[in-house]
Amino acid sequence: MAERAPDRPGAYADVCVGLPVEGSFTYAVPEGAELAVHSRVKVDFKGRTVTAFVLSTHDNPPSGFAVKEIRSIIDERPIYDGRLVDCARFVSENYFGSLGEALAMALPTGERPSKRYRHPFGPSSGRAFVLTEEQRTVYDSVLSAHRAGESFHLLHGITGSGKTEVYMELARRLMDAGGSVIYLVPEISLSSQIFERLHEVFGGELVVYHSRLTAQQRLYNWMRFHSGEARMAVGTRSAVFLQCPRLGAIIVDEEHDGSYKEHSTPRYNARGVAFFRCRQEGALLLMGSATPSVESLYAAEQGRMRLHTLRERYGNAVLPEIEIVRLRSSRPEAMLSTPLKLHTKRAVDSGLQAIYLLNRRGFAPFVICGECSAVLECPRCSISLNYHGDGSVLCHYCGHQRRVPEKCPSCGAERLEKVGAGTQRVEEIIANTFRGSRIFRLDQDSARGKDAVFELMEKMRSGEIDILLGTQMVAKGFDFHRVAVVGVLLADIGLNFPDFRASERVFSLLVQVAGRGGRGEAPGRVIIQTLDDERHIFKFLKNHDYYGFYRHELEVRRVLSYPPFSRITRILTRGADEPSVGEAVERVAAAVRGELAGVEGATVLGPARAPLGRIGGNFRHHLIIKSRDTRSVRPALRRASEEKLPRGVYLEIDVDPFDML
Repeated sequence: MAERAPDRPGAYADVCVGLPVEGSFTYAVPEGAELAVHSRVKVDFKGRTVTAFVLSTHDNPPSGFAVKEIRSIIDERPIYDGRLVDCARFVSENYFGSLGEALAMALPTGERPSKRYRHPFGPSSGRAFVLTEEQRTVYDSVLSAHRAGESFHLLHGITGSGKTEVYMELARRLMDAGGSVIYLVPEISLSSQIFERLHEVFGGELVVYHSRLTAQQRLYNWMRFHSGEARMAVGTRSAVFLQCPRLGAIIVDEEHDGSYKEHSTPRYNARGVAFFRCRQEGALLLMGSATPSVESLYAAEQGRMRLHTLRERYGNAVLPEIEIVRLRSSRPEAMLSTPLKLHTKRAVDSGLQAIYLLNRRGFAPFVICGECSAVLECPRCSISLNYHGDGSVLCHYCGHQRRVPEKCPSCGAERLEKVGAGTQRVEEIIANTFRGSRIFRLDQDSARGKDAVFELMEKMRSGEIDILLGTQMVAKGFDFHRVAVVGVLLADIGLNFPDFRASERVFSLLVQVAGRGGRGEAPGRVIIQTLDDERHIFKFLKNHDYYGFYRHELEVRRVLSYPPFSRITRILTRGADEPSVGEAVERVAAAVRGELAGVEGATVLGPARAPLGRIGGNFRHHLIIKSRDTRSVRPALRRASEEKLPRGVYLEIDVDPFDML
């Protein structure tokens, strides 16, 4: 296309594209079209049509090359502003991606807001609630500190202490003052219950925002919040980018949860983005958890956040008694210990409920040959195939699925045995043990419908469920007042991962699930079953001693120089040909070491094969950078990203990774 003369204002637009390319690109605005800055368009880029984001318009044609014309205009008016562009730049610089990639991740993909999100709840009741004295103290303290210029706050409240009520009262106060509030939850399964509670108070001013909505629904809710029509939004990590006329607060519930970490480029953490936005807009940031992350509590102790505590359960409820039971075997038939069976029977016979946690879905985690001991493995991943009750084996990483073979692929024997137990198998054991009891299983296999969690909530409230069995989905956020017994069937799962956060993750999960019990008038009882009751986390769990665990974990990390005493960046190479992947990571490691030679406090670990050495047909090698901060290693990361890699090998850079697998 020939270069055009600037015959009218705004004849050209500078855009960035949602691809891993740096910089902006100039396109001609179609004749007669009205193009708004901070809108989305379609452009031809390197042989394909992509979404681009308009950064500016002008009448200065670039010299030296022909200017392509914008193919189509998606938005008739702006759907974001310069604040989001600045936020995207923050994400790009700190989590290593292009500006276009950051904007593409932040903005909804829908092109026409044609369908509304229809929630399953009734009309708002405008329900009012009265804070307890302890809750009121926290509320007043947060507000007064915020007025004095302290915008960053951490709320450590034991399970059942009423953190949500404090969040809602603060939100209402800030909304009355003209602000908008973003309420983040770690998982979609939690948003249903929280949305219901918030809807009771805020009614039509509330929108929900997460990936289970259609693209059109997400755009519709984005625009309602952007215009100020709705001033309360609840959603998962991507909701941290929602635009509004004036941001009053961002609330990060269950702030310790790893689900706030994005696993695609740029690999941002919603907590970090929330810090940036609240600093940028002078808004209040309130993060809360019964088990704050080690990094967050340490930051509070260092004065970077104000710490508030809730030590009492709401109403007359008390923390449940915790009993640690050592299992003699991990065989399925030994999954229910005598104490767990006795306490469950008493509860169910009294019209109360029990929750069982087994953080392992499927029927059995292994299918093993009884002759040669070969394990059925995924052909694309370094992991065993999980047997499911329909006669198939499934990879929980890449989704590979096939029927169980009649004979062992290694030796031809017909003795293929299912070893271990997942939620499907334990469901059968529970049904045989507590005959006549109403059992409900909640995991990724059973909760496929968009209203599945809402239906579960209704059944638990109405007493239609006696025993709820599930994976970690049952541990977070649920507030049921008839749960008298909580059983953790195998607490050791996850403790032996080669990851410095393994103990913290398991401890948080167990505290969270234990907290589901004893929230009503009936006292709670928690039975934590383990193969090794000598582990330090069980001593702290039994005594509800979060701070004891925190001090122990902090000292371990101090000795090993892990966060919060360092920052970690992980560089990973992946591809279908392992020698090429290994060659690439060695080349990258050499380049990184060269760049970091003069950087004080920076060390490189590896390279080595990743603990999960193959996923989805891609071999994986990695190296770890420890540093005092991330700014000092950015030149090394830039150098790594520019390294020419063998064909078919890809590079991933993860700043502050949540797991090291």
